[in-house]
Amino acid sequence: MFITPSLLLIGLAVLMAAMFIPAILSTKKWQKAMKKIVSDTTTLRLLSMILFIMSFLFLSVHWKFNGGWFIVIPIIGWLTLVKALTYLWFPEHIYKLAKKVYLKSENTASLLAFIGLLLSIGLTYVALYIY
Repeated sequence: MFITPSLLLIGLAVLMAAMFIPAILSTKKWQKAMKKIVSDTTTLRLLSMILFIMSFLFLSVHWKFNGGWFIVIPIIGWLTLVKALTYLWFPEHIYKLAKKVYLKSENTASLLAFIGLLLSIGLTYVALYIY
C-alpha cells in the first residue's frame, strides 16, 4: 500500500480531532487526563516512540522543503521529530510547560483545543482540495 500526502494529512486531522473534541466538550476531565499523561515519564517516553513513527511516516513521503503546498508535509514531519526527541530527553520540561500553558486554566485549554480543531479542519481542507 502506498502512503500519500493526502492520507497522512487526513489521518493527522482525525487524530487531532479525536484529541481536541473531548477537550472542548469536557475541559476539566481532559485536563485531568493530560496531567496524568505528562506527569508520568514512562508514558511520555512511550508517546515519544509513537511520535517517532509518525515523524518517519511523514518524512518518508517528503523530507525536503520543495515549495508550494508540498512544504506542509516536511514541516509537520520535522516538527514531530523534534517533539519526539523533546518528549524522550526532557520529560520534566514537558510537565512544567504543560502546567504553565494548558493545565493552568480551563479557558486556556479550551482556546488551545479550539485552535487545534481549526488546524485539523485546515489540514483536511489541504488534503482534500489542494493535494
